[in-house]
Amino acid sequence: MAVAVKDALKEYEAALQSALRVAPLSSSNWASQVPREAGVYVIWQAQTPVYVGESSSLRLRMADMARPINHTFTRKIAQKYGIPETDYAELARTISANYHLSHIQVELGRAEIEEYLILRWRHSLMNKPTRRLLHSTQYHWVEALQQ
Repeated sequence: MAVAVKDALKEYEAALQSALRVAPLSSSNWASQVPREAGVYVIWQAQTPVYVGESSSLRLRMADMARPINHTFTRKIAQKYGIPETDYAELARTISANYHLSHIQVELGRAEIEEYLILRWRHSLMNKPTRRLLHSTQYHWVEALQQ
């Protein structure tokens, strides 16, 4: 992989780490803090990344987070905390109290950034790398951060 691409991926990682963080599901209009544009997002528990995603519309994707049927992160939180998937209010309280979200706008290359971050942060993420991604030579140079 070209040095410029590696450097760009590392810059996106740094940008997501330093981006403003908001509490997801903290109010009925919390997603208005997120732009409509395309981008990559990270959900953090304290300073630890726990979920990485990308979307062609960040705000619309954040609206999906309110319902476990639409978002893997919310479904996994329901399982982790033993909250019924239909108890939207308790899920929102738990998520907003324990997690924060950062995002960056990215028009092109969102999937590559997401794949890189999933490999880089694989030890702390709920969304684990696929077997295909782990065996791909595209990211053979990526070193996973230890927890």
